[in-house]
Amino acid sequence: MNPYHEQFRTIERYWTSEKWLGNRMLFLSGPRQVGKTTLVTSTICREEEAYFNWDSRRVRQLYFQDPDFVSAINAKWICFDEIHKRPKWKDILKGIYDEYKRKFHFVVTGSARLDTFRKSGDSLVGRYFHTNLFPLNLPDFKKTDFALPRNALDLIIKAGDMADENTLEDLLNLGGFPEPFFSSSETFWKRWSANHRNLIIREDMRDLTHVVEFDKIEHLLDMLGRSIGNTISYRNLANDLETTHASIRRWLEMLGKLELVFAVPPYSKKISRAYKSEKKWYYTDWKNAGENIFENYIAASLLRAAVLYSDRYGEKMSLHFIRTHDQTEIDFLICFNGKPWLLVDAKEGAPDVPSAAYRFGNLLQVPCLIVTRKKGIFKKMTGAEKQRIYCISWSKFGQMLP
Repeated sequence: MNPYHEQFRTIERYWTSEKWLGNRMLFLSGPRQVGKTTLVTSTICREEEAYFNWDSRRVRQLYFQDPDFVSAINAKWICFDEIHKRPKWKDILKGIYDEYKRKFHFVVTGSARLDTFRKSGDSLVGRYFHTNLFPLNLPDFKKTDFALPRNALDLIIKAGDMADENTLEDLLNLGGFPEPFFSSSETFWKRWSANHRNLIIREDMRDLTHVVEFDKIEHLLDMLGRSIGNTISYRNLANDLETTHASIRRWLEMLGKLELVFAVPPYSKKISRAYKSEKKWYYTDWKNAGENIFENYIAASLLRAAVLYSDRYGEKMSLHFIRTHDQTEIDFLICFNGKPWLLVDAKEGAPDVPSAAYRFGNLLQVPCLIVTRKKGIFKKMTGAEKQRIYCISWSKFGQMLP
């Protein structure tokens, strides 16, 4: 069974349920080439007549000739793909939905720009729920549902009984995007990655902005690799690229909206001399991170979990890091409705427990998880002051997340 179909079967339990979706449209966004269209058309919207790609001139003409063109379709679900690229797309969608919401379910798919454009204006408020599709990850190779544990310790203890998955090394070597992953070829990934990046920067960024300095933006994207796991110096990047501090910030925000990269902000509440504004930046396709691939992969996995927990349950889950000016640091902190929930530190090799795990675990009163690339590890640190610290293989714990 294709694990991407399994991902859909897992989250379909809430996407298509009356309890979660009701009678609203489903907006599905995610990075380019992550598999949104393939997934939807192979599962809930299999009828060819019910799929409409608005990049197609035929579909646009169909609408202009007859705005009620969907009326005769014999299907439960109708998919509108890339409709957000059309002028006045919200008015088009609003009119069709209001007329036919009792007859059809609608799923609207698109790249990261769908999420960007949907936030401007409010003509569709109350008519849809939005959720995300992410690159493949360990949970997609399991056939189980996911729930939101209020206590992170419950998740950790259950993970200790999980068998190690061999899939982790494949994900680290090939990334999580379906086409290069299923090719099983790193050479294919290199060619795919160059094409993927060029498509987004040269086409999507051009559509979203008036930026013309594409070469500098591509160079900036390459330079981020040496800063994975660290906050970046906007001034140094600006000097290297012969541009301004403000331009670097603006370009990074653009790359984030297009989901080539993502930012992890710092957490500083109750922490003396903590960083408060500097962000860490990571690649959405962690394969780009080179020597820092494991930490980048963990960041992407935790972000996915936080977003999907939020999408499904309506709680606010967020991902952060902690670093103080004396250079004490924990790689990641997940917050649950603004309150610390779980500390995570990534170790490529031996899972040694850093002093920061004791310091921040006691200060914030949350469990701390030391995750490693090595297999077969699950160890609870003994002693009163250490009882909330665990060392575990990511191949075990990663299966427990959405």
